Amino acid sequence: MTWKTRLLVRESMFTATAFTLAGYMYFYLTFWAAEDLLKPGVLTDYLRSPAVHVELLGMGILFGALIGVINRVTETPRLRQRPLSHVVAIRTALYLLGLAFVTLLLIVVFAIWILPRETLIEMYTSIPARFGIAFTIWMAIVVGGINLALEVERVLGPGNLWRLFIGRYRRPREERRVFLFVDLMSSTTIAEQLGNESFSELLQSCYQDLNSVVLRYQADVNQYVGDEVVMSWSSDARDENLRESVLTSFAFEKVLLEKRDWYVERFGVAPRFRSGIAVGPVTVLEVGDVKRQIAFHGDVLNTAARLLEVCKSRGESIIASAAIGDSLSGDPGFETQWLGEVPLRGKMQPIRACALRTAEPVA
Repeated sequence: MTWKTRLLVRESMFTATAFTLAGYMYFYLTFWAAEDLLKPGVLTDYLRSPAVHVELLGMGILFGALIGVINRVTETPRLRQRPLSHVVAIRTALYLLGLAFVTLLLIVVFAIWILPRETLIEMYTSIPARFGIAFTIWMAIVVGGINLALEVERVLGPGNLWRLFIGRYRRPREERRVFLFVDLMSSTTIAEQLGNESFSELLQSCYQDLNSVVLRYQADVNQYVGDEVVMSWSSDARDENLRESVLTSFAFEKVLLEKRDWYVERFGVAPRFRSGIAVGPVTVLEVGDVKRQIAFHGDVLNTAARLLEVCKSRGESIIASAAIGDSLSGDPGFETQWLGEVPLRGKMQPIRACALRTAEPVA
């Protein structure tokens, strides 16, 4: 399953679940409150029948799938460069059009297989205008809320909105994670050459190119600090994440190489990034009140950051800790050059480290 398919499935499942729950919430609240006031007839019979559940579930599933498709089709650099308010407004409008299409599709399905056409017409013509308006407004609010939640999820990183919601890290938890630190080579020289504004635009373009790589290898982007990006993966479930952290670095390097001519024409420089990778235990904790975020504390972060410095002093692109190198030692896709015991700034004991190179093209 490709990263685009995984993202489509995740967003579709979230939308289908949220939309179905919102539909049932509206149905039960309004029908329960007004059941005694409704006149006996086709509409009342329908609301008491299993057909209404077919409609609610069918609408939720179809709408969720459609939202996933809309998000993938509209996932373009041009749209992502717009302000968040523009992205939410444009996608909400597309979602509402999609909802109208799903509604019409279900009406056709009901007319052909579930309810006689005459009964369906009588039922819809008997719906009070105020009920129709209220339902439309409610669905518009729900669709806008789903869209905003998806955008907030993107800002916080995959899964972090749910973790903050359930309070998973309100108390410190220890996890084993692999961290990838990347930063721009010769950043000081490039910044002096371009000036603040153009340098910021360069970094923005680089980070946009990094997005597809991050999604492909399911990395958590923990923070952007100047020209440095910190990414991580859980390594408790599968050691494959150790390999994916290295593939992320090589894939990002490949993307920048493919766009080298564009960067040279646009900025006059061809950006390159170096990487430091380490794995180990960290304490994870939700911090902040005015601005909340999930923070990581542990020696593994210092190790990954210091390995970046070793990259610079030794002229390497990627240097990883011994655990990463050992896990890839038999992998034909990588070349491992062991550097022996490497002293790191601020650490009393040197650590074993290795420089990594790719032996085959990155997919």
